Amino acid sequence: MGCGHACIYCYAPATLRYSGPEAWGTFVNTKVDIPRILEKEIRTKKRGVIGISTVTDPYQPLEAKLKLTRSCLEVLRAKDFPVCVQTKSALVLRDIDILQGFREKEVGFTITTLDDRLSAVIEPGASKPWERLDALRKITDEGIPAWAFVGPMVPGIIDKVQLEELLKAIKDAGASHVMIDRLRLKPGIWARIEPRLNEQAPDIADACRSALFKNDGTFESLRADAAEICREIKLSFELNY
Repeated sequence: MGCGHACIYCYAPATLRYSGPEAWGTFVNTKVDIPRILEKEIRTKKRGVIGISTVTDPYQPLEAKLKLTRSCLEVLRAKDFPVCVQTKSALVLRDIDILQGFREKEVGFTITTLDDRLSAVIEPGASKPWERLDALRKITDEGIPAWAFVGPMVPGIIDKVQLEELLKAIKDAGASHVMIDRLRLKPGIWARIEPRLNEQAPDIADACRSALFKNDGTFESLRADAAEICREIKLSFELNY
């Protein structure tokens, strides 16, 4: 529960119905016995793809110390379960040796912008964009299938020119395909986004307000731009909105 990446657009608190006293992104509660529990539960499960993970990043900073994701991967590899790893962290490179032992595996990297400064505003605890691209390239060089998630597209941070640069960089890094989504306001998200943007990037805050609350067409334009660019550079894509 919790995540050190502290992304201001995170949907996990709403998904998990978190209403605790601590601000999301400032704490991590860890289930240190998860490898043992997984090894016990996996005995009765039918073989199928395991998502690692679909809510909280499995390679957030604390993983470097605790190695819980690595231990879980070892359990799953022993049982020959397919895995789909999803992360914003270059720390996944540490576990290439284990991932190569799976018959079926893939790694997805979330990359929202190529701008290190803007990334530090909206996802301060995650690996820098260039580190994620480098990790994507190294993963594919090792023969591990990899893809990218461009999302959320944040108005004021991403436009057609920046989107084209990002998608080309993702393709050049070896991604097999890309999934693209817009910024979505689940409960509590705007209350976290607005203060940070007002303080550190007021122009982006204004762009978000216009797109989210005035329906100014930004998201529709970005959707069309993304499809056009992907077709031009021959990058397989999926639009999630």
